[in-house]
Amino acid sequence: MLNNIASRKISIIIIVIIFLISTTVIAFFAWILNQKTFYAGIKVENIVLSGIDKLKAREKIQDEINKNFIGKKLTLKHGDKEWNIDLNEISYSFLVDNAIENAYRIGREGNFISRLMTVYRLRKNHVNIPLVAQFDRSKLRSVLEGIKNEIDQKEVNASAIFKNGKITFNEEVIGKNVDVDKNLDLIENILLEKNFSPIELIVDDIYPRVRYNDISVINKVISSFSTSFNPQKVDRSYNIKLACDRIDNTILLPGDTFSMDKALGPRTISNGYRNAPVIIKGKFLEGVGGGVCQVTTTLYVAVLKSKLEVVERRPHSMPLGYVDPGQDATISEGYIDFKFKNNKEYPILISAQVSGSNIIIRIVGIEEEVPQTVKLKSVVVKQLPPEKEIVIFDENVPIGEVVVEKAAVTGQKVVVYRETYDKNNRLVEREKISEDTYQPVRGVIRVNPANSHAVN
Repeated sequence: MLNNIASRKISIIIIVIIFLISTTVIAFFAWILNQKTFYAGIKVENIVLSGIDKLKAREKIQDEINKNFIGKKLTLKHGDKEWNIDLNEISYSFLVDNAIENAYRIGREGNFISRLMTVYRLRKNHVNIPLVAQFDRSKLRSVLEGIKNEIDQKEVNASAIFKNGKITFNEEVIGKNVDVDKNLDLIENILLEKNFSPIELIVDDIYPRVRYNDISVINKVISSFSTSFNPQKVDRSYNIKLACDRIDNTILLPGDTFSMDKALGPRTISNGYRNAPVIIKGKFLEGVGGGVCQVTTTLYVAVLKSKLEVVERRPHSMPLGYVDPGQDATISEGYIDFKFKNNKEYPILISAQVSGSNIIIRIVGIEEEVPQTVKLKSVVVKQLPPEKEIVIFDENVPIGEVVVEKAAVTGQKVVVYRETYDKNNRLVEREKISEDTYQPVRGVIRVNPANSHAVN
């Protein structure tokens, strides 16, 4: 009986002890879990926060930020240029509060047991919450656009100048282009990694189409042609000189097509041209740019003699005095063009000069392996007489006199051939180039009515 009572007392004591221990342990664990400070093993940006509250943590983190980042600059480089941008200019900062909240939540989520397990593991497996950086992307874009204005450079083609029989070359300029979006992404990735090493900007090289190495082979006049004009016609002479200047030293790479209309630009007063006679439907009338057709014709013959490929050409409405029939080319802005293609395997240069009363156009390329001479021959296959002139009776015309208002012009059908001769002057090729018809022009005269019997 006594043994049973003793056993029950011992059991009760053991139960009480277990209860007290359990209560103490639970209270201890509850105390741990209810702490208002960071658990041991928690860091933000490798800054130990164990045992301190949020306010102290913020102060500690801010002190480290001030020590490590205040005074830092974003350094951008290109070549020998360098730009140092204060971080304040782009509102660079860190999401400190977010990091503190993320760190503080560790060990405070889940049930009682899972939280205790997390707190226990933290003592061995520390957790580091990185500081997330941020900046104003629009401000960085503005900085980059300013730098772009300093770096960007328009590419410039290599060029050549033919003068006094000699060619001088100017090398190309390689353009520069800063792609703002591409650099913005590059810098953003580096800044968000909190890396402040100098950043080499991405700058694209823009290579021009015409390069020195491609055109430096030009060394020989392969064809030339000259026509003469009356320098006393000042405005027409001015237009001729201007047109020559517009096409002078133009370079065509293999396969390029030249447009005379495009090269001359708008034939307007504002574009430098003057009023001078032009041929319109067989009549000479005042028009802006008169004279450019003679430059076009001179170029056309030089092109034919160099055996470049004619793409587009139209003859005038009547034969001209400065070139054989069938060897002319007219032009009318936006309507009629003269085009040719560089069908050579090498680049060519157009040289257009005015010397005294002569237009001299040369096609400059490289010396052909087999020297040849090219001649053009115009053959009139048919004459087209005009109708009888129109008579206008005018009492202001003195009796016995005839005033020619428009001279009659005989029309022609003309075939042009291109003949090629070898160095021994032997004909090696004969090609039909064109077949043109110039319509006859009916004359107009004025006479006094008293002379009517003389013109019937």
